[in-house]
Amino acid sequence: MSADKLFINGKIYTVNKDQEWAQAVAVEGNRIVYVGDRDGAEALCDENTKICDLEGKMMLPGFIDGHCHPVMAAHYLCGVYLQIEWSPEECLAEIQRFVKEHPESDTYFGIGYAEWMFDETGPKKELLDAICPDKPMMILGSSAHEAWVNTKALELAGITRDTPDPIPGFHYFHRDGEGNPTGHLLEMATQNMIMENINFFDADKIEEVLAAASDGYAAMGVTSTCDMGAPEFVMPAYFETVPEMIEKGSYKQRFVGCGRMVSEKSDVEIVMPRLRRYKETYDTDQFRINFLKIINDGTLETRSAALSQPYDEDGSMVKPLFTREEIAQLGVEAAKEGLNINVHGIGDEAISGTLAMAKAVREAGYEDCRITNSHCDYVKDEELELFGKYNVIANTTCVWHYGNPDMEKVIGDRQNHTFRIKTMIKGGCRMGQGSDFPVDEFGREPLKGIEMGCTRQLFNHPELPVLKPYEEKLSVKDGIESYTINNAYQMHMDDRLGSIEAGKYADLVILEKNIFDVPLSEIHKVKVCETIMDGKTVYKS
Repeated sequence: MSADKLFINGKIYTVNKDQEWAQAVAVEGNRIVYVGDRDGAEALCDENTKICDLEGKMMLPGFIDGHCHPVMAAHYLCGVYLQIEWSPEECLAEIQRFVKEHPESDTYFGIGYAEWMFDETGPKKELLDAICPDKPMMILGSSAHEAWVNTKALELAGITRDTPDPIPGFHYFHRDGEGNPTGHLLEMATQNMIMENINFFDADKIEEVLAAASDGYAAMGVTSTCDMGAPEFVMPAYFETVPEMIEKGSYKQRFVGCGRMVSEKSDVEIVMPRLRRYKETYDTDQFRINFLKIINDGTLETRSAALSQPYDEDGSMVKPLFTREEIAQLGVEAAKEGLNINVHGIGDEAISGTLAMAKAVREAGYEDCRITNSHCDYVKDEELELFGKYNVIANTTCVWHYGNPDMEKVIGDRQNHTFRIKTMIKGGCRMGQGSDFPVDEFGREPLKGIEMGCTRQLFNHPELPVLKPYEEKLSVKDGIESYTINNAYQMHMDDRLGSIEAGKYADLVILEKNIFDVPLSEIHKVKVCETIMDGKTVYKS
């Protein structure tokens, strides 16, 4: 055997516990064929082998975004894009600018405002009416778990004081004293009621935005994406556009996903039969559908996360979508079908449901089912160790791990006991990371996530507070593993991805510096020099 490419003279970190560092990596086609010392690699070389001198740069396995929504993002990012640090006045000014520059549009859509900048009653429709009274407008919050609409959008969707809330107290319309909708929508069922009646999206732009997002991922060193769900209206792009783009090379990452997510109990009857078909139909290492995604609560910012104690701000309580018995039954059903499971669980009560489900799945004998709790904001003290006990992957977004005094008014001192991932790792838990793109807030770059997991402080802002508890700071090794081998395990592809080992796919990223050697606060500044997916260069600086 001879190698096509031989990489030498670099800091090659393999993420293989049996051989963490190597002198050389040989690639033949789309596979790694040798990892080890230079002498052994050169035995595979002939006159046709390309010698790639890393010149001291760092090589890692390609990064995997373990929780994102790129297909949904391709729809949502076609409109106005607000920044999470902006004030209400700045957001309104940007919305007004966008409307003025796009007078030809029949509808207006956007995303990104900080959901904590308004009080618990949320933003009002009159603010948008003053900008655009005659065309429907919808702006999603930074987590996409709430929305802000104008009067015209409510009118065209037929939403009135007599419209019942989909799930009172969870998926609902904020209302004034007379019961009229105020323009503030909580959770996805209410958003769907608007979108089913109003088309906010230009189909011609969706593939263009999706391709740009994929190019962006390649420039960040990302070689695989785990799409953790989308609403019904994006399904055509999910199962038609993405496979076509992968075939022609304009989507440059492996794609593992779930299709439509379960965000209401009634969704189960729709989603489960589909997943049985998808699992058989879409099963290649480039495009695979093998996850059941369950939304079991909302977010802390929107006051819709399921907590065991009331919110400090207003004394409200939110229950998980599923009881522990219900989600356990659904989890066992999914495991029986050979599906992996990903649960959105942010509040401690919702996370208790994930752990109860995991216990039921393991006791039913399904040890190989990959179970993930996404986000993992607030976990009960006594349940931290259960992630390891029941082999539940803790997938989180470390660019959210920073001190945020604005959240203390919402949940009080509990804000200083969030994201206790280091304790969970010590208890035997695998930690994965994902950006939650397009609601990543501060960027989807893995290097930002690695840095902020270590510092628990917003990058480039040393003056801002560090998130407590300080002892929950991660190591650089933890961060790298979270974006490589642990996410590969979540994908059920750790035998093919996630580390630099002979026999695995040649999915690789080359960085200008060894991130073990740079100051923690400088990690996000390290440049990606080259990204290789399936043996082919998809980005080079």
